[in-house]
Amino acid sequence: MAVLLAGLAAQLGLDAATLVHQLDSQQRFFEQVEASRWTVGELSYVDAASSAVLRSPYTLAFAEDGSLFVACFTLNHVVRLRMLEARRAQYKVFVSGNLLDGPVGMAVHGGQLLVASFTNDHIVRVNASDGALLQTFGSDEELDCPEGLAVGPDGNLYVASFLLRHIVRYELATGRYLGQFAPPAAAPPLSLHPHAASADAKDLAFDWHGDLHVTAYFHNSVHKFNGSTGAFLFAYGKGVVRGPVGITCGPSDGLMYVASYKDNQVLRFSPDGRFNGVAAGSETGSARRAGSRKAISSPSAVRFDPHDGTLWVASYTASTVVRFNSSFGASSGARVWRVTD
Repeated sequence: MAVLLAGLAAQLGLDAATLVHQLDSQQRFFEQVEASRWTVGELSYVDAASSAVLRSPYTLAFAEDGSLFVACFTLNHVVRLRMLEARRAQYKVFVSGNLLDGPVGMAVHGGQLLVASFTNDHIVRVNASDGALLQTFGSDEELDCPEGLAVGPDGNLYVASFLLRHIVRYELATGRYLGQFAPPAAAPPLSLHPHAASADAKDLAFDWHGDLHVTAYFHNSVHKFNGSTGAFLFAYGKGVVRGPVGITCGPSDGLMYVASYKDNQVLRFSPDGRFNGVAAGSETGSARRAGSRKAISSPSAVRFDPHDGTLWVASYTASTVVRFNSSFGASSGARVWRVTD
């Protein structure tokens, strides 16, 4: 090997030591480029809130005043969370009672909070300021284990049910049922048949172009529908995402952020389905810099704070909600906020 290097160095007009240094530098460069495919632009860990009152956080939604609503599936309530100074977070049990049985999807619009009740097959509407009950709508004839809620570009409410292969719409102001949006597929519920376009749906979000993206948990993929006609376009994420649950569209980059539940990561995809790297949760990225091997565990929801652009992740099995910012440098340190009355 030494003879070969010496001969190559002579042909290039370099000494052997300089040639070895250049080859090592090139090798390190290509190794870094290859590794960065999975961690480029990863968001840095900021802090987290944890408490018994936040057990099993499943979905997140931001109020217009900056408060964060957290739906706690096993506790059958929705908590309003406000981050305070001195590492304290204030909470209020905002929605609870017999009307909620497994609260999951949420949406905030026009001063109102809408919550999907998984077992009851209906939507609960409350005042987003004081939690006063305004209305319940939906039935087991229209919904079957509803999970994802999203307000569409047309101002209607779109609902994904875990046991249905189509999306339904409601008039947002009245709760009037408008029928199916994404057409059903000719396959039984929960079938892994490739044409069961939206079976096992978990969450849904609209992209900048108005098209609808639906996470399909057992399919390990995200399904995209035409936002105007409801026609199924394509599926993406196969072989990359494992157990996708929450999804949201990035407010500053237009990318789709997907909670990969089984991988403890948040992944990014372009709206045309191309993988765009790990946003949060990589063991070699922000989690390690934060002093924790896993900053998130079984992520079930992802939402951006519209006020400061930070990304919030519901860490379901850890019973925490975790915040990431968009700076790609060092973490601000591992901090867990104490939730108080």
